[in-house]
Amino acid sequence: MSEPACPFCFPEASRIFHVGSLVLGLWDGYPVSPGHALIVTRRHVADWFDATEDERAELTAATVALRRRILELHRPDGFNIGVNVAAAGGQTVPHLHVHVIPRYAGDVDDPRGGVRYVLPAKANYIAPPPRVHDVAATYDSARRLPEISGWDTRPLISTLVHDLAHAHDVDVAVAFVLESGLQRIEQHLFDVLDRGGRIRFLTGDYLDVTEPRALRRLLDLASSQTGSAQIRVFQTNNDVGFHPKAYLVPDRA
Repeated sequence: MSEPACPFCFPEASRIFHVGSLVLGLWDGYPVSPGHALIVTRRHVADWFDATEDERAELTAATVALRRRILELHRPDGFNIGVNVAAAGGQTVPHLHVHVIPRYAGDVDDPRGGVRYVLPAKANYIAPPPRVHDVAATYDSARRLPEISGWDTRPLISTLVHDLAHAHDVDVAVAFVLESGLQRIEQHLFDVLDRGGRIRFLTGDYLDVTEPRALRRLLDLASSQTGSAQIRVFQTNNDVGFHPKAYLVPDRA
């Protein structure tokens, strides 16, 4: 039985990429990473525990089919697979759906704990607890040099990755580029090119901060066989100020 107001009972045709006898595979409407997909039951059923054994079996089997399709379009380094049950478990749509989330090296500072991050304070039981002076030093460093992580209340990397997941045209202008920062968005930039998109990346040699290894990685973008990437370096000769910090991802008409 279907529910007229349920988005998973009547999904948009453009989001459907896998059709089974009991389940559908959909691209997530609000992806947390490129290739984020959902498996939903064709029957309107509230959660995993209300599904039949046959439905649960096909949901499980479909994770393999979805992973295969995601790998055809993206280059993830890992995956998270999860189900939210009831409001206390984070479920916002009362129709059973399984998340298949591609993960990319560098998409978070420390991925250890994975799905345990539903309770962040208890997620990473492997890492030793930080000492008080370590916390203070980390905060002081972040306060002086936020880099790509932004502020704790609104991390730039999350917003940037979200925008890149939908982008076709990307313009970036930054005073310098470090390999550690580029690694966190590199895969997402390649995904833009794989969609036939365009990237214009401008950086500089201001104060000699830019790392040569980062520039070589940017050249890999420029040599991509798909899309179009233009990489430019502004030479200051140490007597001209050059300190932009901007990216632009325009909406497509």
